[in-house]
Amino acid sequence: MSPQRRPSASSGSDGLSGSDGPSGSDGVRERAVRDVESAVVALFGKVRAGAATAAKDVHAQLTVSAYRILLRVNEESGSRITDLAGHFQVGKPTMSRQVAALEQLGLVARRPDPADGRGALVSLTDDGRAAFARARARRHEWIAGWLREFTDSEVQAFATLLSRFVRGTADESADHTEGGTTGS
Repeated sequence: MSPQRRPSASSGSDGLSGSDGPSGSDGVRERAVRDVESAVVALFGKVRAGAATAAKDVHAQLTVSAYRILLRVNEESGSRITDLAGHFQVGKPTMSRQVAALEQLGLVARRPDPADGRGALVSLTDDGRAAFARARARRHEWIAGWLREFTDSEVQAFATLLSRFVRGTADESADHTEGGTTGS
């Protein structure tokens, strides 16, 4: 049996060899889906552990769920509470309590929404931004370590394929969490 060949970014435009496209061979695809499932489960474990550490890097009292809110506020500065609640699929009162806890830690601040005086916009404070940047730098170090055996072109191909995979799961995640399709 020949040694297993690692796909390279030059194998095709998406970093994969072959031209069988999304339909592929059923047996090959089925094995690949099992391999992806195993890899995703292992990755989730690493990400969960890393998120707990990253949360503590920001503030000793920060929870993982609060860290995820900070991540979102960092990406979407000036987020409305209702938008954050919708993004995380929680009620507005729940999100208001979580944002209040982040305010008490000095990581976020609310300011009135100029477009709607009843609403508030949430942004990172200077301390929140600095703590978040330190935690993000540490996460980037971990990820770089995980990718150390990959060539630059393999890292780029992996990033492209992983982003495509995540985009493909975005629409379906609501179905799986709101009583829709469960896959069983």
